[in-house]
Amino acid sequence: MAMAKTLRPDRLQLDDRVAAPLKRCSLCGRRCGVDRTRGELGGCGESAVLRVARWLSHMGEEPPLSGARGSGTIFFSGCSLHCLFCQNHAISQQHQGEQVSVERLVEIMMELEGTGSHNVNLVSPTHFVPQAAAAIREARRRGLTVPVVYNSHGYDSREALALLDGLIDIYLPDRKYACNSTAEELSGVRGYREVNREALAAMFRQVGHLQEDARTGLAGRGMLVRILVLPGGLAGAKESLLELQRLFTPRLSISLMAQYTPLHGAVDRPPLDRTVTEDEYWEVVDFAQELGFSQLWIQEPQAAHVGVPDFSSETPFVFD
Repeated sequence: MAMAKTLRPDRLQLDDRVAAPLKRCSLCGRRCGVDRTRGELGGCGESAVLRVARWLSHMGEEPPLSGARGSGTIFFSGCSLHCLFCQNHAISQQHQGEQVSVERLVEIMMELEGTGSHNVNLVSPTHFVPQAAAAIREARRRGLTVPVVYNSHGYDSREALALLDGLIDIYLPDRKYACNSTAEELSGVRGYREVNREALAAMFRQVGHLQEDARTGLAGRGMLVRILVLPGGLAGAKESLLELQRLFTPRLSISLMAQYTPLHGAVDRPPLDRTVTEDEYWEVVDFAQELGFSQLWIQEPQAAHVGVPDFSSETPFVFD
């Protein structure tokens, strides 16, 4: 994967409507209100300068996204959540990455499709939504045909999602917590539950239930919600499942993730200092099935070590 070494002149300028959320930033649930176009940093730790850490064809997403050739992931620098256990903390909180223009982002999207990726997957894009929206529009104009995936923490604002209406094919949001106090303690954000509920509702209005090609098994449109099961029940996964059933019916596609690994600030903080037990994980899976969820993606609990990235490596993800 080639990385951009210099910032090219950006021919794709953001119009005032699209750039407005950056001038008094309201792209995530923090609603910092800072003027990122003047270099001020929001809770995401980023200004309005678009920065990307890595891009590659990734085999570690859910099967309807990775398929046989991989999901074309673009990892953005920074994040408005400061999760103690973030496996991507090198780019989300240490802000590794390089400055790119919107023009270059378009080229990256086209390159990923050209190498055979099944989709273009924007990872942690919330704080760069105006630039991403402009890039998607231009990439479509230039002939991008694969689905565009919006892969976020689920703490997105209604303003950010409104800018994406009609541009995103697949929403892949997290439902991280059922309890606001836990979200504040572990990720440093307030009101996560309410912001997440509103965000998921807006995403669902745009794309509906996940639709997969009967022949290939690949997703072409819709929403798939991720729940990372945390040790000690900290995520409140059962409570989240109950709420999602009520809001979206058991037809909703859910990915129950067993891959939690103690990293970053979690290594000396019980119970986050251990992996999820098999009993903890399968209890959540059984509960989801009791609620009637049939579109479930599950992992083997022993896979906790698989997919932990090393962003200093040319091949940050290893699956074996």
